[in-house]
Amino acid sequence: MVWKNKILRLTLIILPIIFFSVLNLNGPDIDKQVIRSEYVESLKRYNGTKYLWGGETSMGIDCSGLVRRGLIDTYIRLGFLHTSPQYIRKGIYLWFNDFSAEAMGNEYGNLTIRIMTNQILNNTDYEKIREGDIMVTENGVHTMAYIGNQEWIQADPSKHKVIILRAPDDSNSWYKVPSYILRWKDLE
Repeated sequence: MVWKNKILRLTLIILPIIFFSVLNLNGPDIDKQVIRSEYVESLKRYNGTKYLWGGETSMGIDCSGLVRRGLIDTYIRLGFLHTSPQYIRKGIYLWFNDFSAEAMGNEYGNLTIRIMTNQILNNTDYEKIREGDIMVTENGVHTMAYIGNQEWIQADPSKHKVIILRAPDDSNSWYKVPSYILRWKDLE
């Protein structure tokens, strides 16, 4: 019935063409500090979210899902706010190309850069890292993000939720494991 109406038919053809054409445009670049700051705030919004292995939403999220989803949310939000479709595309790309903590630690897709190796968070020199940097255990089992003030956010499987904790902390086993510190390439 809709297809028989010429105006509706043209609308159904032309609107997607316009939408995808606009999405292929680039807009203004966004300052890396703005992205970093928004990323940290996006991560904090998940504080208290229940842990769900393989999850990537506010209904349940795991460790790699948390650090990825925070950046996905950031790209899409800033892309719309600054009318910069290239950031919306980056968010869609990151969402579509799911990867684990292990892959993140191995600089999967050239999206992350290793800043430090063989780190133990209880001994980390905080002068060398920035908000939004990521810790991935050397065995690729766990990841968390630095949110400043010696605080780390993680979807902790033993606590069954997203938590924020300060380092150093001898009672936190994740802070004693040899790890890599990475940075999202876009935040370099």
